[in-house]
Amino acid sequence: MKRPTLRLRLLRGFVIIIAPLALFLYYENYYAMKVVREEVSQSTSNALAIHVAQIDTVLQDTADYLLRQIANGNNHAEFEALSDYPADDGHYILAKVRLHADMVEGGGTLKNIHALFVYSADNNDFVISQTTYLQTMELRDMLEKRFRHPEDVQFSSWQLFDGDEQHYLVRVERVTPSVYAGAVFLPDDLIIPLRKLDYGDQWKAILLGMGGQPLTDAAAAEETMAAVNRKLISNPAAYQVFKNEGDGTKYLLVSTPFSQAPLSLAAMIPEKHLLRQLPFFQRVIFCIPVGVVIALYFYSLFLRNVLFTPVNALMKGIRRVMKGEMEIGVQETKTEELNFLIQTFNDMVSQMKHLKINAYEEMLKAQQSEFKHLQAQINPHFYLNSLNVINSLSILEENGLVCKMTEHLSDYFRFITRSHRDTVTLEEELQHIRNYLEIQSLRFPERLTYRIEVEEQLQHQPILPLLIQPFVENAVIHGMEEGSRFHIEIIVERHRETMVRNRYEVLIRDDGRGLAPDILQALTEKKFGDGTGTHMGVWNVYRRMRMVYGDRAELSFRNRAPKGAIVQLDLPAGDIDSQS
Repeated sequence: MKRPTLRLRLLRGFVIIIAPLALFLYYENYYAMKVVREEVSQSTSNALAIHVAQIDTVLQDTADYLLRQIANGNNHAEFEALSDYPADDGHYILAKVRLHADMVEGGGTLKNIHALFVYSADNNDFVISQTTYLQTMELRDMLEKRFRHPEDVQFSSWQLFDGDEQHYLVRVERVTPSVYAGAVFLPDDLIIPLRKLDYGDQWKAILLGMGGQPLTDAAAAEETMAAVNRKLISNPAAYQVFKNEGDGTKYLLVSTPFSQAPLSLAAMIPEKHLLRQLPFFQRVIFCIPVGVVIALYFYSLFLRNVLFTPVNALMKGIRRVMKGEMEIGVQETKTEELNFLIQTFNDMVSQMKHLKINAYEEMLKAQQSEFKHLQAQINPHFYLNSLNVINSLSILEENGLVCKMTEHLSDYFRFITRSHRDTVTLEEELQHIRNYLEIQSLRFPERLTYRIEVEEQLQHQPILPLLIQPFVENAVIHGMEEGSRFHIEIIVERHRETMVRNRYEVLIRDDGRGLAPDILQALTEKKFGDGTGTHMGVWNVYRRMRMVYGDRAELSFRNRAPKGAIVQLDLPAGDIDSQS
């Protein structure tokens, strides 16, 4: 399908210019409202967080007070009397009097607390610090209903209890199996400090339960508040805009949860207060389309000669380049900007041939340098450990073992110094591994054994240097369990599953501790890091395999039953049958 030209697009733009401007104005108005809401919600959320932190401190101080009263040795006799004596006994009555006096005194030190109480389950009796008779009886009835079903009471945490006329925030601590102590707050009392602050008509603070129900006076209905707050619970960092069906006023609701109680402190902000400055800017924006239409009319007179002709010429040149024609030249124009583009385009076309060749050559050089760098990485710890072993054997005057250790180490060094070659034979690689394992056998006598088995026709197969040795070294370092014997096998044979020509596999298996599940998963998913972490050797091998063999080589890991690990390399080769 042929796309419309720039000229046709501009003509269409003149016809429908009003529609985009209208959409722009709508979007700009919507965006301005969104910015205002986000800024106000953020500042309000910060203010709420301060108040929530203060209330959380009050709740924490109250919980600490309860724990101190329970831990206070002076109160043990009173608590035990409530569980040991009947309600009409003198000891029981005296204990109630003393506990009531302590709670009245302690409650005076706690901010905004409604009441402290002690409940004896054996006698179904309460000691409540509240001095008002009606409040005491209402609180007693509410708590008594709750303690009839103790399985519904959560100990050592704040929870909401519903009374006949109001909500309560209650914390219960178990003193003895049949005696409980607790503290009670009224939601209205928790936000007393906020009511003393003058926010005018900016916002009104309310307490909400975790189900969204308002616990203090709210401008909207309970069902509306619950529905809006449920959305806030699913996305606490956001805000919600809702319309109160009672008076038709739109509100912005922001809430912050408590850390000490299943509550959230919310602010209801009337939108008329937020957006009262926007109408002025809206009137200014509506004047913009008139000026834009006039400017577009005069500007269109110059488009044909100044823009269309040079752009069309440049497009034709680009199409010719896309077809592979490099010997082109676009005629220059009198417009400075377009002339710069055309000159740049002509220069780019003249350089493209050289850039392609140079980029390809640089890529090959970079890849070759990276390959040499990966191939040259070695671990100096092995050499230091070997020298320490030689030193120890020399001190013990084990000259025969020193000679043997030195011989293997010299062969090991000799192979490393030749590892700059692109490939070595399997026989050379495996001999290098034998030297390594012999050195380790001298380090761990009577603990480390090994077996290397290779099919005769595979011995002269070319392989990347140090491709197998890192896995053998990892098996010895990470697989050997302290105090246990360790056996490792390196098996090289034709591919057992498919028996295809020109493919063989290398198995490195041991009977050590095996691979941890998280490490096995990371290795299976080829998450080897970037070559600087704990899997540097594995990453090195995998990187070199990919650079040389591409998708023709595979590397896999699995654990061995009953214990141990297996590393398998599937590698391409020359014609195996012709070498046998």
